Amino acid sequence: MRAEHGIWVPRDSLLSETTDSGWRRARRIPAATLALAHLFRHPQRIASGFGAASLYGMTAFVEEELLDILASPGATPSRAPGHVCLHPTRTIDAHRGRAWRYTEVQGKLGEVRFTDPDTTLSHMLATVSLPDEARSRRWSVPDLSDLRAGLTQEVIRGIQVSDAFHQARGWEATKDESVLRVPCGVDPLFAGTVLGWTDVGAESPQETLLRLAVSDLAPGLRSQIPVWTDDGSKLLTSCDLGWEEEKVYLFYDGAHHLQRAQRNHDSKVLAALQRNGGRVFRIVAEDLTDLAAVEKLRETVAEALG
Repeated sequence: MRAEHGIWVPRDSLLSETTDSGWRRARRIPAATLALAHLFRHPQRIASGFGAASLYGMTAFVEEELLDILASPGATPSRAPGHVCLHPTRTIDAHRGRAWRYTEVQGKLGEVRFTDPDTTLSHMLATVSLPDEARSRRWSVPDLSDLRAGLTQEVIRGIQVSDAFHQARGWEATKDESVLRVPCGVDPLFAGTVLGWTDVGAESPQETLLRLAVSDLAPGLRSQIPVWTDDGSKLLTSCDLGWEEEKVYLFYDGAHHLQRAQRNHDSKVLAALQRNGGRVFRIVAEDLTDLAAVEKLRETVAEALG
């Protein structure tokens, strides 16, 4: 299948036709492959936003979003492939000076550049900060601003992006929004709100949403709490979220939890936590679909917390 004019990829590298949530993909070639293919043909350009994030190893969201590419002022956006959002900019040389190099493809394939982490995050947040009907349909999150001030759908998506990018990079949470003040970057107020909510321990967008839904119910909420066997010799898993002192634990169950092997493992984890008097809640997508569902979940968890 063609990734770019003159560049083909094998069919066995394609993504599934639908996402885990059942959304039919607009494209099946991995985002990182598409970004690299474009940069092979245009080595003076620089990947940014979701295009750069895919090269950093981020997997959430990058397959559905347009891939930002920075180009010289004379570039024509209308001639770019449909999966590319081309940004002609007079600051291309400044970006090139700060850009990272994709060392795995140097040599015969030429030099591939993508923006530094702060610029990459800033451009992604700038993208999701704007209302977009198509994005709302494929990337559905509830508006929680009636429960918690400021948690609009756009802000929640921004926090999910920030969590996912920090997780992919394996770095500590960015604390100073001033580092995201780059050309064509995110609004500082939006950036400050998102960074204030960022948790590098979130391993999925659903975990991020769950944390935002319940974190004000009691102090001391932690992510990725280790769960050990009784004798402490083996790590069974990490609890997505929980209040250890209150012995209340939350797990987000994706589709893979329906598999027999995973169900057996989940039973062992449940037994380990309940043996010490713990309360365990397994959360599914339906618990987070809208404000009414979130309010019901909050009531249940609040009751357990006493």
